[in-house]
Amino acid sequence: MPTLAVVGAGPKGIAIAAKARALAAAGLDAPRVVLVDRGGVAGNWTGRQGYTSGLLPLGTPPEKDVGFPYADSWGAASPAVTAAMADYSWQRHLISRGAYADWVDRGRLRPTHRQWSSYLREAAERAGAEIVPGEVVGLDIEGERWRLELEPGEAIRADGVVLTGAGPPITVPGQPRQHPRVLDGRNYWLAERAPGKQVAQNACVIGSGETAGSVVISLLKTLPKHSTVDVLTSRGVLYSRGESYEENRFYSDPGDWPGLAESHRREFLERTDRGVLSPQAEAILSQSRGFRTLAGRAVAIEAGARQVVVTIEYDNDRERVAYDLVVVAIGFDARWFEGLLGSEACRRLETGLAGDDLERRIELDLSVAGLNPPLHLPLMAGLAQGPGFPNLSCLGLLSDRILRRYVTLGEAARATAEGRALV
Repeated sequence: MPTLAVVGAGPKGIAIAAKARALAAAGLDAPRVVLVDRGGVAGNWTGRQGYTSGLLPLGTPPEKDVGFPYADSWGAASPAVTAAMADYSWQRHLISRGAYADWVDRGRLRPTHRQWSSYLREAAERAGAEIVPGEVVGLDIEGERWRLELEPGEAIRADGVVLTGAGPPITVPGQPRQHPRVLDGRNYWLAERAPGKQVAQNACVIGSGETAGSVVISLLKTLPKHSTVDVLTSRGVLYSRGESYEENRFYSDPGDWPGLAESHRREFLERTDRGVLSPQAEAILSQSRGFRTLAGRAVAIEAGARQVVVTIEYDNDRERVAYDLVVVAIGFDARWFEGLLGSEACRRLETGLAGDDLERRIELDLSVAGLNPPLHLPLMAGLAQGPGFPNLSCLGLLSDRILRRYVTLGEAARATAEGRALV
């Protein structure tokens, strides 16, 4: 039985573990799936590890759960796999708590991140997911298997590796690692607020995506009266995410995605996923006062004891603006894993890339082309394979794509499956 190691016990890892259990229940030879996480199951969604307060609404409809879109990816075994995956659905989670009717009658409200984490933990427990606590500090290839070095000194060997989860926050030149007046999209939610402070403040949020929008909404609620918030974006406008059928369908079924020209795929990602707000956040900000958007790019930060100076560049002009608080929310590093790779893994990765960009070299199973043993990178798969793989939009299809690498189907089942959802 092959072993598939998944770095991260969040939605993607849990979806893979649940699908492996469903495949086994359907009589297929599923691999052993091991989830490695230093922060516990769905820990980043609780509000206790940063990234969120835990009280923010989920940006994706909860019906897009760990099994969505429940595609016929497994030939004749597909009905059995789908039936088994129903045990891990969002609806099943609510039914088990006696809350399903209430949720429907209230208009299918978006759960909070903390409620979503509760669902994910239940799905992981129901699936009997194998969790190994620890931080991956090294990743290299020995022979034809991966070796994952864990802190404090353990090691896992696997036939394939899936890397999930957000990397460290992207920074601005000069940004200090720890400073009470300079925060980022992770530690903002962990920062202690000074009680009873009534002096108005001038704050700046750098970024235009969902994290930045959530921080702005939070600041408008918590800053003292008469405070102001500047939102610095490269385009000078906060755009909301496209939510039409024509846009959403590529997230659920990306079969036609590779047929689009690369320029159009990039345009689509910019329009619907990168640096845009959810309609929910946009609706709140449309009714809010106390903030303004600025056009420009932060090229430097100078943090002092009393204020933070941000150097803003726009259209070949530069200006320096002082703030009481700056929150850098320009995203997270999707290539964080490269610092973990040992010499052999680096050599094979370079060979597999063949001089091309990594995001162009992601194959159907979300692994890097030409790299063996396989390294699956759903966070990098948006351009090549479909916009839903880096986020929560098609967790069921994501697990299908990855697990197919490790499951042997009969010839009839293989022909059926290859003609359907995986292409």
